Amino acid sequence: MKRLLTIIITATLLLGAGSCKKFLSVAPPDRMSDASFWKTKGDVESAIANAYGFLFDILTNGPYVPGNGDIRAGEFDAQGFDVFTAVAQQDLTNNSRLSRYNMSALSDWYPFFQSIASCNISLDRIPKVEALSPTEQKHYMAELRFLRAFTYFYISRIYGDVPLYKEAYDQRPLPRTPMIEVLEFCRQELEAIREDLPWQYDEPTKWGVRAARGAVHALIANVNMWMAGFDKSNQREYWKNAADAIRDLKNSGRFELLPLEDFRRMFKGRTRESLFEFSVNTNYGTTTRYVSIGQWTLHSPLVVNYATSDCFFVADFVKKLYPVDKADKRRDLWFYLPYASNTQSMFVKYSNVVNMITTASWLLDDDLIMFRYGGELLTGAEAMANLGNDAEARELLNLVRVRAGAEPFNGSGDALKDFIFLERQRELIGEGVRWYDLIRTGRIMDPTQVKSFMTQDQFNRGAWTWPIDAKARNFNPNITLNTYWTR
Repeated sequence: MKRLLTIIITATLLLGAGSCKKFLSVAPPDRMSDASFWKTKGDVESAIANAYGFLFDILTNGPYVPGNGDIRAGEFDAQGFDVFTAVAQQDLTNNSRLSRYNMSALSDWYPFFQSIASCNISLDRIPKVEALSPTEQKHYMAELRFLRAFTYFYISRIYGDVPLYKEAYDQRPLPRTPMIEVLEFCRQELEAIREDLPWQYDEPTKWGVRAARGAVHALIANVNMWMAGFDKSNQREYWKNAADAIRDLKNSGRFELLPLEDFRRMFKGRTRESLFEFSVNTNYGTTTRYVSIGQWTLHSPLVVNYATSDCFFVADFVKKLYPVDKADKRRDLWFYLPYASNTQSMFVKYSNVVNMITTASWLLDDDLIMFRYGGELLTGAEAMANLGNDAEARELLNLVRVRAGAEPFNGSGDALKDFIFLERQRELIGEGVRWYDLIRTGRIMDPTQVKSFMTQDQFNRGAWTWPIDAKARNFNPNITLNTYWTR
């Protein structure tokens, strides 16, 4: 078990009726009765650890973050790794091709609902824990509401409409709720708790790995930007909400852009650039394998006894992001032979390698980054440019570019919007963001923008989603599948 938990919550959603009912239930830890739990602050800390642990387990069950976030866009040459080729070809119902590294398991959304159920249970129990002060109770509740909102945001980007469970032990076989309604619930939850957490913790050991106000503002911005892509009649409101959230984040003064030369420390996590991430640490038993994109993009001398990389970003894409004649430390520091377009090249952004023995056995010790300050400055820049606040958008954009040793951008209007989009791809390459940026901005339908493009008709029929396993209907006849993938 990867999860470092002291409480084990078996949280199962009711997905049906009659004799096939499954209920949310709590299995007491260490043979303790349920009545003897939820008594101390330590019990609550254990429940919080469990909530983070559920998500960590799900997101590290396979290369889901880079798989759906980067590789699906098609600019990643997987050569002999047919699982990634299948993802880039949108062959997402072919489980024989997707079985490697558990990629086919992404069609099973049930584990995400276990995570949501664990949050719902804890949110129900914590107000009854007399050992907590009012301030402590408010803090823990805010963390859980953030984690629940993050989970709903994450699965909405994967599956589209999802059932919305808000209460503990909810036994109803709910149908899928429209995605905008789910995200509006998330937005309201986040707005309600934004003052209940510190901007950042005093203890560096908690930076990024425990939800704080910086993470809340990052999620508010991302939720609003995703909603803007699908609810165009209310775009300006969403863009304003996102811009305000990132403006407040910047003005807090609690976060900073690390020198790019310190990129390994940045992706090891728990820095002043960290907003929200999942800790990966060999010393604590959470090192991952077949999860980070670095698993397939490194070779000797960083990885013992590997003469070449398994996969690489193709040269045309790298040149588009980082032109040969333009200065950019990200190209120079994150790539070895960036334009080689073969297995001699390396993408070294994630390269905190743990060589367990002096053979080819190795693991990666990079944190699983969800939000960081550099990326969210660009989220704010995009929102501000969409609102016509070009000067403020350029300010945030050029903070990131100056850190990268790149020439500041001075354009405006549509040229600025297009440039910010490309800057996000430059800054966040390999961090599981590109596919979602293409979807929410509509660029996925432009063959000049992405290799794995789709038509407007395909987009409208849900080709941007991931298929949902048919077993979701085994216990819940009210669930409909993503129809694009059932043809």
